[in-house]
Amino acid sequence: MVDRYCDLVMKGGITSGIVYPNAVLSLARQYRFKNIGGTSAGAIAAAVAAAAALGDRRRHAGQAVEAQVGFPGLATVSAELSRRGFIYSLFQPAHGARTAYRLLVMLTGKSSLPRKIACLLAAVFAIAPLELLATLVGLLGIGWLAGGVDGVWATLLPSLLCAYGAGVLASALRVARVARRNLLGLCSGATQADASTPALTDWLHARLQALAGLPADRPLTFGDLHQAPRYAGEPAGAHAISLQMITTCVSHTEPRTLPFSAAHFWFVREEFLQLFPASVVDWLVAQAGAPQRVDGRDYYRLVDGEQLPVLVATRMSLSFPLLISAVPLHEPARRERRCEPAAAPTPGRDSSNVADSMEGLTSGGQNCGPVITAFRVCWFSDGGISSNFPIHLFDAALPRWPTFGINLVYPRHADAVLLSDAEGQGEQAQIERAVFLPTENRQGWQRSYQSIAKPLAAAEMSGFLFSIVSTMQNWRDVLQARAPGYRDRIVHVSLHGDEGGMNLDMPQDVLSRIAAKGSVAGERFCDFSFANHYWIRWRNLASAYQRYTLEIARTDDPAQRVAAWHDAYESVASGEPPPPSYRLGSEDKRRESQQLWHHMVEQGQRWDDLGPDLTDGAPRPLPQMKVTPIY
Repeated sequence: MVDRYCDLVMKGGITSGIVYPNAVLSLARQYRFKNIGGTSAGAIAAAVAAAAALGDRRRHAGQAVEAQVGFPGLATVSAELSRRGFIYSLFQPAHGARTAYRLLVMLTGKSSLPRKIACLLAAVFAIAPLELLATLVGLLGIGWLAGGVDGVWATLLPSLLCAYGAGVLASALRVARVARRNLLGLCSGATQADASTPALTDWLHARLQALAGLPADRPLTFGDLHQAPRYAGEPAGAHAISLQMITTCVSHTEPRTLPFSAAHFWFVREEFLQLFPASVVDWLVAQAGAPQRVDGRDYYRLVDGEQLPVLVATRMSLSFPLLISAVPLHEPARRERRCEPAAAPTPGRDSSNVADSMEGLTSGGQNCGPVITAFRVCWFSDGGISSNFPIHLFDAALPRWPTFGINLVYPRHADAVLLSDAEGQGEQAQIERAVFLPTENRQGWQRSYQSIAKPLAAAEMSGFLFSIVSTMQNWRDVLQARAPGYRDRIVHVSLHGDEGGMNLDMPQDVLSRIAAKGSVAGERFCDFSFANHYWIRWRNLASAYQRYTLEIARTDDPAQRVAAWHDAYESVASGEPPPPSYRLGSEDKRRESQQLWHHMVEQGQRWDDLGPDLTDGAPRPLPQMKVTPIY
């Protein structure tokens, strides 16, 4: 009987997510899942893994017997994703966006440079042929009026160039209009009217419901996961299964963790019908209650926390910019205080509430309060914009079980040599070599290296700019993944250029190879040493806490204090003078706060005077304790 528990965090990577289902299945043979998270494609994998984990718990509790509930159903999902043409069928561009969609896939894929250039040039004729032709005829007409046939021949080449430039501009404007109409993306994720197979969101909804053993018209929610049946002997905790994923609110320029907690967002039914199955939208509308009608539009309150459907959160995390539509939510932009006539008392209802009676007297028998008079849209896009590998999810000072991470690596140049060493050793040897999990403390800390050197200057500049964007996007995740106590629990899956990414229509052998790497990745964790991991985490914590406390102790050193701010120091140490804000509500709290400060100062002073230095011999690079906001 499996009695080991684990968490799992998965990185974004579009079609590279084929790795994940088999990895989850391999892990499920040795571990039971408590917390699961991810970003973008990793969010899809996290959602289906959490649904399968719920289904497995329900099967153990005798609540579900369907064949596709739990991990048997996840095996079916893995087989679907590994079938050629299936992933390509999930991405269905909106009407008017097909050419732009094919061009985007071509440019971001692994086709040769000449073919990309040819497709880019030809796309203008397909997207804006009338504008190009009209401009060319107009310019040649000017040449005809100026010099007859000779004028036409004289202006032919510049007319062609100018007409093509006008076609490029017209194409860009047309694609922009189509994308805006389709909620800032070429594919909404919803099934198109002329499609014979379900698109990404509809397919995902069906799979989540089947894996969890729930009917299609009652979407799987985070609360269903939290309240899942418990295994015998399972550690106590608020949630049986916890699922988290990252999205990016580009309107607020910040990452957000899903599900929201006490968020105040609304949605428009017509917009959500472009993104989600009608049954899910109907359920959301039913949960929202009466809408807010502003400027002729109905805004429905979006449920949050445990009530939020997993499908909605997953869709908010996977909105790959331009390729997949963003998710619009709305927040109040303006409130006004208004009074409305008080409703007549309900027969039989107790109307003796003193507060209600006083409110009625002071407002002249009317109900008064703030009313939303304007909304503003907040666009949510891919979580990978801000955190593509959120290894910080579910982190604890001293974990009760390991939080595994699966990192997708795209080696280039020097790193690619490591993979080529396995060539000639057979396909299985290459797959084994492409999956790496540190087995010694000195492994996994090395910095990655990405060369930008190219034969062409333009290509080198392009590589430089892309590396800048990648650094802005991933620097925090990269640093966290190299830290001791993190690097030992991350398996790295190296993918070749033709594997994953924007390759939506991969050959069958490539799909099978990626799926096989997933199986190996999950198996790597079977021999994970939690005893060593737990000790490293303690060494990190002890070192960081000691250095943190030493810094606090220095605030009590008169030589390091600023005389002008004496009152600020004493307000914390003794409570006098009283603090200017966020005051502690009782004498007990004030006393505990002062005792805590004195305890930390005394501990830091003792360490500073007598030692020992717990940082000596601690794992490198050293961690630091900082107060950072939760997102």
